[in-house]
Amino acid sequence: MRNLASEWLRHLINHWKFRDRGEIAFTAKIGRNVWMADNVVVRPYVRLEESVRLHRGCVVGDHAVLSRIEVGEGSQIEHGVVVTGCGSGRIVIGSECYIGIYNVLDWSDNLTIGDFVHVAGPSTGIWTHSSVGQALAADMLAAKEKRETKPVVIEDCVYIGGNCTIYPGVRIGHHSVVAPNSAVNRDVPPYTMVGGVPAKIITSCNELKRKPTKE
Repeated sequence: MRNLASEWLRHLINHWKFRDRGEIAFTAKIGRNVWMADNVVVRPYVRLEESVRLHRGCVVGDHAVLSRIEVGEGSQIEHGVVVTGCGSGRIVIGSECYIGIYNVLDWSDNLTIGDFVHVAGPSTGIWTHSSVGQALAADMLAAKEKRETKPVVIEDCVYIGGNCTIYPGVRIGHHSVVAPNSAVNRDVPPYTMVGGVPAKIITSCNELKRKPTKE
């Protein structure tokens, strides 16, 4: 009972602390070491766990679970996105990015996402760890240190379709497109469209470019 009362008091204090930051749903859970800029929207039943930084104009959709992540100005995290991991990594998302519904981002190693990146949903996973070796070696699940981890970098102006898997160690070059239902296990050059399982080069993206809109 005492622990429940303490948790409820912490919930009230956190919401009071961020009361002037934007639209923060009362059912959102705010953990330790959370920072928000102005004009942030946090929808109902969001869980902001440890080490979350939300810059100006961010929107976090309902039931999203965020931890060890920094989200840039004007970016949107959609409904049901899960940020998870086991390691010492961190996720940094740039400005004006979109992370679609039910996608999974992994901070087992560092995940860096540039500006103007769209990761469509549902069910795209960007992974910085692999447990293949752990499974083949019959290692215990608790032996998480035996999982291989590698950083992932997604440069500016990239579109990733729904139901994709991005594997550890991959770098996706700027102005690139990953077609839906693809598995990317190697680097993608800039201005390139890839697709398939495993993903292969389909065409150049040079003709898809257009001038950005500016207010």
